[in-house]
Amino acid sequence: MDAKVGKISIVIPTYNESKNIAHLIERIENSLKECCIYEIIVVDDNSPDGTSEIVKEMSKVNGNIRLLIREGKKGLSSAVIDGIKISNGEYVVVMDADLQHPPEVIPKFVRKLVEDRADIVVASRYKKGGGVERWSTIRKAMSRGASLIAKLLVPEANRTSDPMSGFFAFRKESINIGNVKPIGYKILLELLYSNPKAKVSDIAYIFGERHAGSSKLGFKEMVTFLIHVIRDSRPIKFATVGASGTFVNLGMMYLFLRLGLFYDYASAIGIESSILSNFTFNNAWTFKDRRKRSLASRIFRYHVMVAPSGLTIFFVMEMLAKILNIYPLIGQFIGIIFGFIVNYLLSSKKVWNP
Repeated sequence: MDAKVGKISIVIPTYNESKNIAHLIERIENSLKECCIYEIIVVDDNSPDGTSEIVKEMSKVNGNIRLLIREGKKGLSSAVIDGIKISNGEYVVVMDADLQHPPEVIPKFVRKLVEDRADIVVASRYKKGGGVERWSTIRKAMSRGASLIAKLLVPEANRTSDPMSGFFAFRKESINIGNVKPIGYKILLELLYSNPKAKVSDIAYIFGERHAGSSKLGFKEMVTFLIHVIRDSRPIKFATVGASGTFVNLGMMYLFLRLGLFYDYASAIGIESSILSNFTFNNAWTFKDRRKRSLASRIFRYHVMVAPSGLTIFFVMEMLAKILNIYPLIGQFIGIIFGFIVNYLLSSKKVWNP
């Protein structure tokens, strides 16, 4: 590989991996010693099985090995973040210590980062040529299901075929790690969400069989994953704000109907009230990381973008009230349902675009 390639930092979070860690480090060294300047950062959550002691002894022989011991079991994602913060490399590789992530793939990461100028490179089990070893049908279905959920609820995840991968690399200068607020064990998903403009590439690999120790995946991790995708799901946030806007819309319309205002005018007041309410909450919550334009610009653009939705609500209400004699408040509610999808698509692309 080209000698101009910058330093590679391999971050490995560990907990009770004493049976795997030495072999993993040896394989990393064999894969990189001829091609790259590298450092291996092991972040250990004070494993009681002696993992850190093994790494400490290896670091005395090889100065490329660094050890960070954290008190208590704080979790994989935060371990990765802590490792990245102390890394010195231009590129960072994140991988597990259980030997299911083959270190021989690392040079392929570097080629993608350097030659293709990718910002994030994902080792994918689902790209052509990739796969898994000895997984049960249930485990495969769970993995596929988790990927589908991530792609449906977190649109930024659709830039890779394997958003649940724990084996990936990125160009440090291109990623704002300060925006990453991980929970659980799927840090790649958070990285994709927090860096929507990053160029993402996939490389195929075979997810190996665990050599020793036990899997960290359990019911708690599954629940945490669901919390994670819900927290990062702009569609869910947008829908929640839209639901609150529905109450504002119908509440204001009902109020002015009770005051004797003609239903066309009451409908328009309800629509504008919900537009301002929805803008306020979406600006402060759903798209809080995308507030690059001025407030005045965002308000104006939001009104322009939701105009089709507002018109849809109004005309659906008019048609139902005048043609089918449906109570205007019910017609307004049906119109709101029709307008939601248009509202989300235009808002996410034209008002709070990445």
